[in-house]
Amino acid sequence: MQTTLTKPELLRRLLDAATAGGYQTIITARQHPFGLRIFKPEETEALKVRAYIWNCTHGGNNRAADEYRVQLTGVVPQIASGEQTVLLGWHEDYQVFVAFDITKHAGQASASPSIQVKENILLAAHTKAFSAYERANGEIAVAFRPEFFPEYVKQAPLLHDQRGAIGPYLEALNDVAQLTESDVAAITKPERREVLATIRKKVREQDFRARVLRAYGDQCAMCGVQLRLIEAAHILPVAEPTSTDETANGIALCSLHHDAYDRNLISFSDSYRIETSGASEQLLRADKLLGGLAAFKAALRPAILLPADRRDHPRPDYIRRSREVRRWRA
Repeated sequence: MQTTLTKPELLRRLLDAATAGGYQTIITARQHPFGLRIFKPEETEALKVRAYIWNCTHGGNNRAADEYRVQLTGVVPQIASGEQTVLLGWHEDYQVFVAFDITKHAGQASASPSIQVKENILLAAHTKAFSAYERANGEIAVAFRPEFFPEYVKQAPLLHDQRGAIGPYLEALNDVAQLTESDVAAITKPERREVLATIRKKVREQDFRARVLRAYGDQCAMCGVQLRLIEAAHILPVAEPTSTDETANGIALCSLHHDAYDRNLISFSDSYRIETSGASEQLLRADKLLGGLAAFKAALRPAILLPADRRDHPRPDYIRRSREVRRWRA
């Protein structure tokens, strides 16, 4: 039996998805369609979203085994002025959204309005993070894992844009994680190149994050805290040309120790010992900003927590090169 959710539970899936994508949310309308403001604290403008969302369910015994549908019941979709209006289905068991072009469905109010989607599209999004297809009416629809919800909101008009050759664009979207920069450059429309580059970057970031956090058991390698405060940090910074997204170039850190690591207040050696920087402490002392240092040091482990799989251990050559690039001073 497939799991279906109530409207408050579907709202919670939207909020959780925004969080998974690195954003915060404010609810502006709790009645369906839901009103949301999605933002990052460092950004000056929030994404203004009006979200229509229903369960994506199987059509029943009289439908093909691989045919699922989003049934638009309870309200007639309309495009909200001044907000990005999105039309979504949520499949609880696959844990993915499927998104349709609101311009194709605004005002859709037949006796039992529904939009069909094949199961292979949902499965592709579940396994590969993102998938896209062309419906019989020419509409481009996309499916994606929750962490891509904010990115979808940003890019929705371009993702659903039908103008120009669709085939190569859909092929690229369905293999976005494997695209090279030259693959992206081969797409003729500049807007589509931008979308592909953005989604490609997000897919790789999320894949790196998931692998690193899983390797470290969602714990900070420096203090052991969990509490859903853990981030995936690159050891050799992304800006360094030789940096990679392999797990062995990552370390799981809580937000405090990630910031401290990037600021060169703390580091770790190629023997995995955690070190604090006397040079950084001197600068803080000069600025009279040493408050809390003793407690900060007391919370640190003597050495970083290491993944169970030795293949995921931070590579010593990456650590040494990172300390050069970061200009670490003990």
